[in-house]
Formats: sequence, C-alpha cells, structure tokens
Amino acid sequence: NIDSLARQLAALPRIAWDNAAHSLLERTLDDSANRRSLLPEAFLLSDAILSRATAVITDLRVEPAASERLLSRFGVFAATEKVLMEATRAGGDRQALHEILRDHAMTAWAATSRDAPNPLVDLIQADPRIVRWVPAERLLVLLDARTHVGDAPLRARRLADQIRLALAT
Repeated sequence: NIDSLARQLAALPRIAWDNAAHSLLERTLDDSANRRSLLPEAFLLSDAILSRATAVITDLRVEPAASERLLSRFGVFAATEKVLMEATRAGGDRQALHEILRDHAMTAWAATSRDAPNPLVDLIQADPRIVRWVPAERLLVLLDARTHVGDAPLRARRLADQIRLALAT
C-alpha cells in the first residue's frame, strides 16, 4: 500500500512539469483540472504514506534469532548471483552457468520445502562445471549471504535511528 501510494506521489511532478512546459506562459484551460488537484493530492498522499509507515513501524520488533535462521537457510539462494558473475568473468558461459545454478537451486528449494537442510552450497561446490571457473574455497566466500548485502545493515540502522528520533518528538 505504501509503495503504491508512493508511486502515485512520484508521478505528480511529471504532471506539474507538463503543465509548465505546455502552458507557453499563457493561461489556458487545458491544465485547470489537474492544477486544482495536484497539490492537495500530493499532500494527502504524503500524509497517507506517513500514517501507514508510522503504523507499520510503531511497536515493530525484529527477532535477531529468527532473522539469522532465515538468512542461514535461504540467503544462499540470493548469493548465487555472485557465483554467476565471478564464473562468467573467469570465462564461463553465462547462460549455461545460469542453468546449472538454477537446477541446483530448484533441487535445494525442494529440500528446504521438506524441512530438510539446504544443500545448495554443497551442490554448487561439488559441481565440476562451476568449480572449473571458481575454486571451491572461493565459493564459500561468495555464497555467504552476509557479504551480499553491502552497506544495507548500516543504512537500515541509521534509518531506524532517525525514525526513533522522529517518533520520540
């Protein structure tokens, strides 16, 4: 809901720009309807976005243990992108490697759907079509999803601090 409203809000400057660009410094009626609604809609959309975001964030609790379980179980799926990029840079065929990784991912997904341990790392490390391009020990580094997020944890903490500060005032 927030995303949908934000996309609508983000589209409004285009309408204002079109009004300015098409008016040729003359007052015409071709923009009178949207000129009257543009700013009120923008403020109402902004208010709705902030209200909904506040409702989501208020009393939000993050369970680190649950997050860690999810990351360790499913993070490797996202981390396969790094394997594909590095193997391709090393000379591998991107399309063929993508298909190999997809097949392994589907096998691993079936296992996790049965509540079995995720075998994706082992499947990738044991595949000579991948190890040919990326050494097995390097695969362990690439498949660690914790390294796949860049500076997102730092930015998320900063945003959370800003939100807490704003809610406290």
